[in-house]
Amino acid sequence: MTLETPADYYQAIADELMDVIQEPWTSIEIEATRRETSINTVIVYWRPDGTEESRVNTRMIPRFLYDLAKVVSDEEKGFYKKCHFVLKNDGSFNVDFEY
Repeated sequence: MTLETPADYYQAIADELMDVIQEPWTSIEIEATRRETSINTVIVYWRPDGTEESRVNTRMIPRFLYDLAKVVSDEEKGFYKKCHFVLKNDGSFNVDFEY
C-alpha cells in the first residue's frame, strides 16, 4: 500500500480501526505523541451505551501516524508533536495537530 497524501493516511487509519474493533461503536479517538524516533498512541472508543474501551491492539496505526508527520509538516512548523484523530461511526473524522 502506497500512502502519499494526508487523505491516504487518514483512510488507512480508519480502515485499520474498523478492522480491529469488532463491536458497535459511536466514536474512536487517538491521541498520538510523536518524539524524535518513536510515537506513543492511546486509542479509546465509545460504545453506543456510552461505555468506553481503551484496550485496542493495532498493527500499523503507530507507523501510519509517525509517517504522517512527514506528509503534513513543512519547514516552518516542523513535525507535529501531538495528533488528535477522531473517527465517528458515520465515517466523518477530524484531525488536529499541535506543533
